[in-house]
Amino acid sequence: MLPAHTPTSFRHEQLTRLEMEHARYSERLNHIVTNRLHSPYDQWEEARLKKMKLKLKDAMEHLRGD
Repeated sequence: MLPAHTPTSFRHEQLTRLEMEHARYSERLNHIVTNRLHSPYDQWEEARLKKMKLKLKDAMEHLRGD
C-alpha cells in the first residue's frame, strides 16, 4: 500500500517540480541571452521563456501563500 499524501506534502512536491522547471527555463534563457547571434526564433523563444517563468513564479507564490 502506498503512503497517503497529505495536502502539505503534495504542495511541497508541486512546488519542487515548479522550481525545477523554472530553473530549466532560466538556464535556457541565459543561454539565449548570452549568445551574440539572435535569430528571430531566439527572440521569440526569449519572450516565450520569460512568460513561462512568470507563470511559474505566480504558481509558486500561490502555493507558498496557501
